[in-house]
Amino acid sequence: MKIHIARATLFLFCLVQLSCSASSSEEQKIQKLNSVETFSDLSDLKDEDSVVMAKIREIEDSNDPALDQENKVEVMNAQDKILIVGDSWGSFPCLYHSMSKMIKDVNAKIIEDTRCLRTTKLGVEASEWMGSKQDQRVVRFLKNTPRIKYLYLSLGGNDMMRHWNKDFTPEQENKLFSQTFNTIQKIMNNYLNARPDLKIILSGYDFPHFKPNHKIGLYRKIFERMGSPTDQRINRCLVDFAKFMVPISNQNNIFYIHHLGLAQYYDGVVEQNYPARGTVAPNLISPIDDPGAIGGDLNLPSSETSMINWLFLVHDAFHLNARMYRNVMNHTYDNVLSRIIQ
Repeated sequence: MKIHIARATLFLFCLVQLSCSASSSEEQKIQKLNSVETFSDLSDLKDEDSVVMAKIREIEDSNDPALDQENKVEVMNAQDKILIVGDSWGSFPCLYHSMSKMIKDVNAKIIEDTRCLRTTKLGVEASEWMGSKQDQRVVRFLKNTPRIKYLYLSLGGNDMMRHWNKDFTPEQENKLFSQTFNTIQKIMNNYLNARPDLKIILSGYDFPHFKPNHKIGLYRKIFERMGSPTDQRINRCLVDFAKFMVPISNQNNIFYIHHLGLAQYYDGVVEQNYPARGTVAPNLISPIDDPGAIGGDLNLPSSETSMINWLFLVHDAFHLNARMYRNVMNHTYDNVLSRIIQ
């Protein structure tokens, strides 16, 4: 009898220890998420696909010239190339190989330039981009790699998140939009001066999923600095910004596409019991002949199921997961890239 009691006691003790260990581990993860202060800090985390983000920061900042070399496969390949450039909506698709997977999906007659982690930077504003290491690399790559015929450029989202507030008047919004527009235009003109034959696809964003008291410190602070806006207010700003950016496209060597409503189409909004495939189809969201066309429901965010799941605990507020970035690249190909590849 005493032996049974001892065994039961030991078993219960082990269960308690395991429970405490799991609880302690989760608390440590929550503390780590809460300590994320900058976009670069995200590179210390792992997502649900166990992608090691740390290499983003390492490759972005390194001065190792070997990292600027094309790999052997690219050197031997005679096809034209596309290079991803810009902010974190370029960094994550680069890390997830979203572009190369899309190219394989559709059998596109181009290849991806794998140096995209050298030409993207987490959290960068358009106003910070000109003259940066990444910007200088882009110009150098364009001059030294004639086969780069296309750029996928993502800029402007961080300018909105850092400077926009829900109480902005229309005049204040237009001023911010105009400043961002003019800066991006200068950046693209600089690339076209280096390579007049270049075709640039300027990419916008999809609806985010901000919320009060986000467990990732960075997003909690951004949300509070924006004045804790509703989903509808944030989405309206992004819609107005996208429509403001449309004239930047000359339909010759500069093209514009956004992805507003794409995640809602594929995933619905689980939190609101909103079904997938219930909104405008991707081919009607920002097509080449009507880049300002919007999809989705402006009153709803993108679902958290569409966002990066950090440490299996917390979903990102602004960045899509690997599956959705692949959809973003397919959307870009179907609506723009397939029409301009020569």
